[in-house]
Amino acid sequence: MAEHEPMVEVFIYETRQFLEQMEQMALTSEQEGSFAPDDVNEIFRAMHTIKGSAAMMMLDEISKLAHAVEDIFFYIRELHPQKVDVSAITDIVLTAVDFMNGEIDKLDAGETPDDSSEGMRQHTHDFLRQMKIDNGDDPDVDLRKAKPAQAKAAGTPAAPTPAPKPQQYFIPAARPAPAEGEKLHIYAATLHFEADCGMEEVRAFALLNRMKDVSPEYHYLPEKILEDLQAVETIRDVGLRIWFQTDMAAEAAKAFLDETSFVDKLEFKELASTAECEYWPTPQQQAVIEAEAAPVVPPPPEQKPRPAPPKARSHAAAEHESQMISVRVDKLDRLMDLVGELVIAEAMVTQNPDLAGMELANFAKAARQLHKLNEELQDGVMALRMVPISDTFKKMNRIVRDMTKNLGKKAKLVLIGEDTEVDKNIAEHIGDPLMHIVRNSMDHGIELPEERKAAGKAEQGTITLSAQNEGGEVVIQIRDDGGGMNREKIMGKAREKGLLTKPEEEYTDQEVYGFIFAAGFSTNDEVTQYSGRGVGMDVVVSNIHGLGGSVTVDSEEGKGTVTTIRIPLTLAIVDAMVLRVGQSRYTLPIRYIRRSFRPAEG
Repeated sequence: MAEHEPMVEVFIYETRQFLEQMEQMALTSEQEGSFAPDDVNEIFRAMHTIKGSAAMMMLDEISKLAHAVEDIFFYIRELHPQKVDVSAITDIVLTAVDFMNGEIDKLDAGETPDDSSEGMRQHTHDFLRQMKIDNGDDPDVDLRKAKPAQAKAAGTPAAPTPAPKPQQYFIPAARPAPAEGEKLHIYAATLHFEADCGMEEVRAFALLNRMKDVSPEYHYLPEKILEDLQAVETIRDVGLRIWFQTDMAAEAAKAFLDETSFVDKLEFKELASTAECEYWPTPQQQAVIEAEAAPVVPPPPEQKPRPAPPKARSHAAAEHESQMISVRVDKLDRLMDLVGELVIAEAMVTQNPDLAGMELANFAKAARQLHKLNEELQDGVMALRMVPISDTFKKMNRIVRDMTKNLGKKAKLVLIGEDTEVDKNIAEHIGDPLMHIVRNSMDHGIELPEERKAAGKAEQGTITLSAQNEGGEVVIQIRDDGGGMNREKIMGKAREKGLLTKPEEEYTDQEVYGFIFAAGFSTNDEVTQYSGRGVGMDVVVSNIHGLGGSVTVDSEEGKGTVTTIRIPLTLAIVDAMVLRVGQSRYTLPIRYIRRSFRPAEG
């Protein structure tokens, strides 16, 4: 990952969080057959935020695509149409998420995001237009400016489309002109962001960047948000103050401002004229401001210490306030390395050969206290690195969903024990092996609906992902109720590839099924989109072994297959037993010790 300015780093982190959240909500909604109102609002707000943030970062293709998808959920939210193709909308959301993730990955790698989203945007616009027609609504009405009753009325003329605007970093050179005879309202608003939300100046700028879509003229204080280092303090102390003209009704204008992320309080009122505005520059003054601002692209402001919270806050409020911070993983890795070095240094001191045979009661007492503190420190650092495996599990929903569509199969994914916690590095490295096993279950295990029906099974197959702690290990099982494995077919392929090292009759079922993890091994006679090349399952074994774990397969033909993965809770700490053979001492990881006993004398 390339080094980034703080603003870019926050954008990448928050956008990825939003994209992952939207993907899971879309998949869940498709499974349930409808979009719940809360999910519609969440997806709308996520796309809305991404649109503004991406525009601020000059990532126009992401911003425009987010706007197109946002329009679909704005329509669903405002008019509650009866005919909603949940599967088609999910396709649109997932396609947009994939595109945005790809562009964010380029930005994260220090490359230039340069792909076009024009085709996806056009498809999204066409889909929304057809959905309006199917629900009896006028497809040419701009719902953001029309009331629901107007949108439902047949023959409503289309809202005027503003002329294309050249891009400016601060104040756009051209703003949408009001239609002839259309009344403009004048509003004053003050936005206060949530305490400790961070990057208030960036969030304020994202809102102002969206204002050009709804207002032909607007002004705000503090005046120079990004280049003035004191602006963030002003926003925190007195809020972001905005005065603007718009054709939107008061409720719609207030709702537009209230959609801004992390807004804690909104003060809003309508004014009779611009004369009542505390800050409304003359055209000459505005021309000077625009001339000074347009060519300037300031560096991101330094992050200043947060001001102390107001003393008036009650004890109860403080007690319930969430105390959460985000920390870079590499900092936690460094901390864990230092703790490991500390443990080693402790052992070097307390087990120093120079101390052999010496009576050091006080030293022994201090050493025990040091050992106790080191153990507590280890446990504390480990707790910081532990994350639920649920995020990794939920990513498999997308794989099952895409493969059911592409292969013409019916299947659902069931998650058990997704709250099980593992080290963050383990969670990241287990993703690829799980993906290959789930794909293998879908491709080779789950049968086509007609085949399942003929075998007396439900047409929809089930893949179950489960996780649980067993001692110092996490046991993950991937179970399917598909057709199972054919021992003879696997044995034939193993014989063909020269993998047999002993007589065939001596191989147990588990050993035979283990051949599927050999490099280049595949039971498919033809290469397909998902299998046939003999790659994938061998990656599973190498990755799992790299984590210090093991993988086994059990199967029953006609009933299904179970793949069991055992991995340590963490790679940072390894419990071991010290052994002595003669004058030599060895350290052996406990997970490799099957049994220990004391031999009887004699």
